[in-house]
Amino acid sequence: MSTTSRTRLHPAAITALIAGGIIILGAIGFLVWLLTLPQPTPNEQATQKLVQWQEIFEKYRSAHDTLPDMPAGGYCLGVGFPIGAGGTANCRDYDAETHYTEEASAPLRDALASVGELPQGISAAVNGTVGPYALYDDAGVRLLTAEDGTCVAPATEVWNDGGSLYICQIMLTR
Repeated sequence: MSTTSRTRLHPAAITALIAGGIIILGAIGFLVWLLTLPQPTPNEQATQKLVQWQEIFEKYRSAHDTLPDMPAGGYCLGVGFPIGAGGTANCRDYDAETHYTEEASAPLRDALASVGELPQGISAAVNGTVGPYALYDDAGVRLLTAEDGTCVAPATEVWNDGGSLYICQIMLTR
């Protein structure tokens, strides 16, 4: 007489295998979901950076009942701009005479840092122009950046070179 022995898994082991399979399938599903999310375009990223700066300016206004007091002119928003004309880190037209220097913008960054953490990073350069940067004038404070093609809302177009360079802004009134 021949006896065959079958090995049976304990019910707890079967439950553990099923749970492990569900966890693995869930992890795979989550990774697929992450990989299929739409990635922001460089223009969307540039506008998101302007919105972050708008929020810190408004936080300053809320704390002090005014925007930071700076002389008329242009200021780099952030650090890490490319080295350009004059051998300095510059924003706007960083390798031309119409640039603003990162170093001269420190007083504005210091004022804004007094109310919160400053946004990090710069936007992608487009035809020699990089942002974000601020322009103080009689109308208020213009938060500007370069975008490759049309501006993304809430930023609006203020200038384009007839090609791919668009200067986009969010306007802050005083």
